[in-house]
Order: sequence, then structure tokens, then C-alpha cells
Amino acid sequence: MKQTLTDSAMVMVMTRLWKEVLTIIEGLLVPPLSDKPSQQRQLTEYELDVVFKWLELLFQFFHAVDEETGISDGVPLDVLKSPKYHEIQTLNFFYFESTENLVRTSERMASATASRQQVQRNRLSAPGALGGAASALGGAGGLTGLPSTRRSKSIMVSRNIGTMKKAKEEKRKEAQADPNDDMILRILRMRPEAHHYLRDRSRQKERLAAAAAAELIVRQSMTGGGGGRMGPRR
Repeated sequence: MKQTLTDSAMVMVMTRLWKEVLTIIEGLLVPPLSDKPSQQRQLTEYELDVVFKWLELLFQFFHAVDEETGISDGVPLDVLKSPKYHEIQTLNFFYFESTENLVRTSERMASATASRQQVQRNRLSAPGALGGAASALGGAGGLTGLPSTRRSKSIMVSRNIGTMKKAKEEKRKEAQADPNDDMILRILRMRPEAHHYLRDRSRQKERLAAAAAAELIVRQSMTGGGGGRMGPRR
């Protein structure tokens, strides 16, 4: 592959293959997310150990470190250690936990996620957040005058790009740091005694998703309304 493709093309192809590998391994470990019990059998400790040894070997293969130079010619570590990779790693901690402990952990994660989302919503809908930014921009424009408009826009674009990159990196780190409640629910699908909790948790997630969607629509309509009132001056 290295002889027929450029370095960037080879890394792109290997990255796609790595994603397929993670999907296959994930399917061996747990069934898809659902509110109903699954017929898939939970692996034994030996089988689980074999699967994770495969994962480790494939990780090293895709990273492709040169033994002589110690330099990687393959997929970068930050790409290999994706949120999906970390989700699969969390299965090692929860796979053989008792159903009771898994339910308690799932409830605790769900509560923490709901609290975090509420904090984010409060931050976004805080009064004066948008107005304060607009006032700051207006004040800056009044002080610097029209000649600096192009320069100000250039600075704003640079800051926006930097902010977007930082937010993306923080989101990736957050996804890697927090164990996913969905993975625990997928383990519970292989536990027949957990069918009542699966149904109740699924309904709870649907209610939360519906509330978040409704709130987003209201916020967008308010923002759009404000934008409509602030037309160009004549």
C-alpha cells in the first residue's frame, strides 16, 4: 500500500479500515442498542481476552511503528484512540459486572449526563450573552472606525477558527473521558433480567431527546426573530 499510494492517501485508507475493525469488534462484544433483550450470547472471560488481544495487535499494526527509527508510518495515535475505541475499552471494566451494579452505574451516568446538558443549556440561554457580545463588537467598531473593519473581520475569523478547533478537541476529550451509558445498556441487553430497566431507560432517553429538540427549536426561533428585527440601516 505504501508503494502505490501517497502517505496522506494511505493514512486515509487505513483510517477507514480501522473504523471498520472497531465496528466488527464492537459487534462481537455487544448487540446494537435497543430497549429489548437480545439473543446474542455474552462472551466468556477467555473469549473476551482473545478479542482484546486482537484489538491490541491490530492497534499496533495500524499504528505501524518502524522498529529501527521508532517513528510511526501509519495512523496517528489520536485517530486510533477515537471515542469508539475508548467505548470498546470501557467494556473491559463493565462486561462481567452484576446486573444490579450495571443498572446503578447506568443510572448514575444518566444523571450526570442530564446535569451536564442542563448546565450547557443554561450557559447558552443565559440572558445578555448574545447582547453582550454584540455590544462589545459595536463598541469596538465605534472606537476603531471604518478603516479597521477588514482587519477586525480577519481577527474575528481567526478567533472563530481557533474556537471551533478548541471546541472540537474538548468534545473529543470529553467523549473519551466519560464512559458511555449506551455501552452499559448494550451489555444489559444480554441480561434477560434487565428487560424492565431497558424499557424504562429507553423511554427516559426519548423524553429527554424530545425536550432538548423542543428547546432547540424555541431558541432558534428566538434567534431568528431577533435577526429579523435587526435589518440593515438605510
